Amino acid sequence: MPFYKGAKLDITDKQRTCPLGIRWTRGAYDSKFSVDEAVENPLKNAQTEKDILNHNWPKAKDFDFSVLQAECQKNANRVIIGGLWTGIMGDSYRLCGFENFLLNTALNPNLIKCLIDRMRDMYLELNEKYFSQLKGKIDIWFFGNDFGSQDGLLLNPDMWHKFFFENIKKLTALAHGFGLKVMMHSCGGISGIIPSLIEAGVDILDPIQITAKGMNPQALAEKFGGKIVFHGGIDTQQILPYGTVEDVKKHSRQIIDALSKKGGYIFAGSQILGPDIPVENIIAMYNTVNRSQIQ
Repeated sequence: MPFYKGAKLDITDKQRTCPLGIRWTRGAYDSKFSVDEAVENPLKNAQTEKDILNHNWPKAKDFDFSVLQAECQKNANRVIIGGLWTGIMGDSYRLCGFENFLLNTALNPNLIKCLIDRMRDMYLELNEKYFSQLKGKIDIWFFGNDFGSQDGLLLNPDMWHKFFFENIKKLTALAHGFGLKVMMHSCGGISGIIPSLIEAGVDILDPIQITAKGMNPQALAEKFGGKIVFHGGIDTQQILPYGTVEDVKKHSRQIIDALSKKGGYIFAGSQILGPDIPVENIIAMYNTVNRSQIQ
């Protein structure tokens, strides 16, 4: 990371340690379906809020984001998306372990609340420096937390609200204060919290995983169209990898009609366009939206 200026991190060809102290196996460059996986969780034995607060948290002085100014300038004629990923859920459960995190949302909620709030404070500090050093050079802050699965939310809406609502509201307020639009990523069936995301200040929702529970595009447009911009929706689970060119054209047209019904739709896949998708289907997908714009 050219912008990281903190203490030297232990990095090998097989593993790496990130500034949060999480140890990862390195797989992200093997293929588009591979990712780095957390293998050491530095707060897995945390029992008290003091254990959380005494962790060696990254600070703004560890980073210099001004090195990204040249990249912004090079792409000044484009919409530029930036900011730190700000995974206040994902980074929290990787610090203490996924099972520990989920169990303690019920068994020790004060511990989890302290962890998530401290993660928020760190990202407020780091993003403020990022936004300040790139002020006027970026357009959209894009951050993400996977709050859903194929079958619905990972936490019930009341529990989600307790841990995340105010934190997301503070993070979006910071970005809005720098004149940025806010785009949030969450996979899965998250329709139950979309009203809260709108209230918290999210402007654009990604990736609209239409095959997940409760994510029917027509229903989403009816409930939330005109209140939030949809980004995504073109099915990368079934239609794009396994459908014919005609299937893709028909599906793309249906999604455009549904999600743009009340305005505010950005055409994109419901996830990355992986190597299992035939090139002709990708071409058909974009040809459909290009003809739609001409019409």
